[in-house]
Amino acid sequence: VDKSSRILVLGHRGLVGGAIHLKLAQMGYAPRTGARVQTLSQALGNIDDAEYVFMAGGIGGGIAKNLAQPADLALGTMRMLSAVLAGAWERGVKRFIWFACACIYPRSPRASPESDLWAGWLEPTSRAFAAATLAGIELTRAYNQQYGTEFLAVCPPTVYGCGDDFSEDGHVLAAMIRKCHEAKVAGAREVTFWGSGRQRRQFLYADDLAGVAVEIMASSAFASWAPLLNVAGEPARPLAEVAHVVAGVVGYPGQIRWDGTGAEGAPAKEILGGRGPAFMLTPLREGLKWTYEWYQVKVTNLPQGQNHED
Repeated sequence: VDKSSRILVLGHRGLVGGAIHLKLAQMGYAPRTGARVQTLSQALGNIDDAEYVFMAGGIGGGIAKNLAQPADLALGTMRMLSAVLAGAWERGVKRFIWFACACIYPRSPRASPESDLWAGWLEPTSRAFAAATLAGIELTRAYNQQYGTEFLAVCPPTVYGCGDDFSEDGHVLAAMIRKCHEAKVAGAREVTFWGSGRQRRQFLYADDLAGVAVEIMASSAFASWAPLLNVAGEPARPLAEVAHVVAGVVGYPGQIRWDGTGAEGAPAKEILGGRGPAFMLTPLREGLKWTYEWYQVKVTNLPQGQNHED
């Protein structure tokens, strides 16, 4: 990959895609951009003559969305992955990276390496979406095996950062930031989260993922990592601990309460990295600080009810 390479970022308006596009621009590349695709014709039109493609415009959401829209998430994911992988092969893309999620691994009390794939039962609350993503990984493997392509799924833990989805469909950190901010503004004496707070989660700042994704794309070891490479974050923490970190960053002085109700997902969700390039991790508190600053400027100034991607 050199500065004249034709690079495409699909999903550049989202959290991960936006971070990758910015990182490439900062490094002197001139990446093209494209929207999320659902059909082969859309994929072919977006890819065109691109040599290297990052697809970060995936379909996903937090536990509430997985419970409310499992069929939509699964169907959308399968359509998107089948279309864009076929398009990448037909256009002769040299290397292609897309992003999976940690829910592909079975429930486990320990961090999951890539070898844990298919080793047990999936978490029920995200099973449909996880199964569709697993189908995409197997399709990635199949293209590489049959056609000699270099396609790779990169699996991070829960990603957060500037450009996150702070709506009701978002992931846990964005939801915590929004609820703590709203409680601070309202002068509320306490903020309530569902569940027990005992679930352990691992997080990765979007800019960290973007930097290592660019390194992976350019690496001579790319083919050896296919079809799946984990990119891990800091060790997982209980959500009760994470909530206090968020409250401190937001400046919310009230009480945090866990209501003990609602689906909580897997007791632990953590992946094991180490096979890919080494990189410096942004500490959670520091990443949250930057994310909250972005939220205050970009999200809280929008008209009521409007999300940042609208």
